[in-house]
Amino acid sequence: MARRSNFNKDEKLVEAMQLFWQQGYANTSISDLVEHLAINRFSLYNTFGDKHALYINALNYYLENISKPAAKPLFAPNANLETLTDFLLNFSNLQKSQKFGCFIQNALLEHANRDQDVQITGKCLFAYLSDGVTNCLNHAKAQGQLSEGVEISSLTDLILTQIQGMRVLGKAKQYNRLDNATNMLISILKHN
Repeated sequence: MARRSNFNKDEKLVEAMQLFWQQGYANTSISDLVEHLAINRFSLYNTFGDKHALYINALNYYLENISKPAAKPLFAPNANLETLTDFLLNFSNLQKSQKFGCFIQNALLEHANRDQDVQITGKCLFAYLSDGVTNCLNHAKAQGQLSEGVEISSLTDLILTQIQGMRVLGKAKQYNRLDNATNMLISILKHN
């Protein structure tokens, strides 16, 4: 009969996510995790598997519970250019308060060239954001907010690239550049 844990698995996963987010994968040891989560090694391994499995679970938790809910307005049936510009402004402002940046972006920078699991999580995030931006742009085009000649997929890729750049500028505390770039992107969208 398997032993039952005397802690909440989801709470410990969130705590692990926060530690990995702050320190990165390489700078977080099993000892760090045991101390931060206040559980013993056996419980950590028994509940989450090894350090890598815990890390990937934490990344996926972040994707499903932080990234996707933040982008949900982009998928509204009436989402359009105004929805997208509001999202970009809010997203830009959020970068000023997230001192550790985006957990998934951090993971991609640390591991993407050698960790397929991290790549998969990153691809899921980018696909989700792309789908939401595309939804807004398609409605904007149908409502005459964008010119007929605008290629939605290229504009979506430009916006996705800018979103990732916003994350970096926020993490680097380059707030004036972040504001200027966001305002320029919105101006480009409104005059396209």
